[in-house]
Amino acid sequence: MKNKKDAIWGWVDDDHISILWNVDDVKTQAKNMKIKLNKKQCREVLDQVLEGHDANYGISWQSLEYSINDLFSHKKKAA
Repeated sequence: MKNKKDAIWGWVDDDHISILWNVDDVKTQAKNMKIKLNKKQCREVLDQVLEGHDANYGISWQSLEYSINDLFSHKKKAA
């Protein structure tokens, strides 16, 4: 995992904003998909989303869903 800085969300200063996604967001999305993830797995999802996101589209719930499916679809509970 890369070095982490203090988490900032919202206005950083007069000219910058920051949006923050966290492991709880990933857990919520995974739960909606009937997949249970631990904290380490959620961090893997966040890392993949960070590394692969397209700045034209940003990061969204759909981004989290895609990465969860990509990494952990085998954990999906049968309906």
